[in-house]
Amino acid sequence: MTVLGAEIKRSVQLTRSYWMEYVSDFVLYALGFLLLIAVFRAAAIEYGPEGTLSSLLGYVTWKICASVLARIALNVSDDARAGTLEQTFITGTPPWTLYLSRSFGIAVDYGLRGILLGAILALILGILRPVPMLAVGVFLLTLVGALGVGFALAGLVLVYKQVRGMINLIWQTLVFFTGALAPLYHPVLSAVAKLLPLSWGIDSLRAIFLDNADLASLWQQGLLVGLLINTAVYVTLGLLLFTWGERRARMLGVLAHY
Repeated sequence: MTVLGAEIKRSVQLTRSYWMEYVSDFVLYALGFLLLIAVFRAAAIEYGPEGTLSSLLGYVTWKICASVLARIALNVSDDARAGTLEQTFITGTPPWTLYLSRSFGIAVDYGLRGILLGAILALILGILRPVPMLAVGVFLLTLVGALGVGFALAGLVLVYKQVRGMINLIWQTLVFFTGALAPLYHPVLSAVAKLLPLSWGIDSLRAIFLDNADLASLWQQGLLVGLLINTAVYVTLGLLLFTWGERRARMLGVLAHY
């Protein structure tokens, strides 16, 4: 709990220190989404409030989850560049405890920023809706899967250090190939999306908000089953790759190699 409290305090202090960056980030993504909606409405007359809400759900989910998974991995990379990675692993605190606590702080940070972004955009576009508890649970499951991906990438960073290109590629890929902006109807793209994180969560959220799906309906449609399996797979992958990366880095002696 001491480590968790320290990491949350660290996140709050970073927010206060870099508030200008946070404001710029908010303005950039808010204007970007409004421009995107203008293009969608000009391209398709039938694209109305439901289409806008569908895109907003995917956009906010991608913004939060993709940012969290990228930041988890980049934190390890930043430690390596700053020369503090080795010290992190030789303290009395297990690396898993430290990075899990840090990841929680990151998730809270980006989560609050994303919720604020989504709420203001929904208010501007006239599509603000109450958020059911089922949607909160589905989103948290989606976020946990993203955390798994972040730890998998962090494991690779421990060994190879410079993987920023791959992290950025994954971050950008998730917005296009998960159906975040619009549902994917092409059979091949739809099949690929099911293998990626976020897709099952986005589809489930759309079913809840647009079709008033309940828990039983999500289960019958296979959305909840798919989400649970997808999350479990990526959490397992994160555990395996982070553990492998830690052991490999110690064996090669590259924790102090920057």
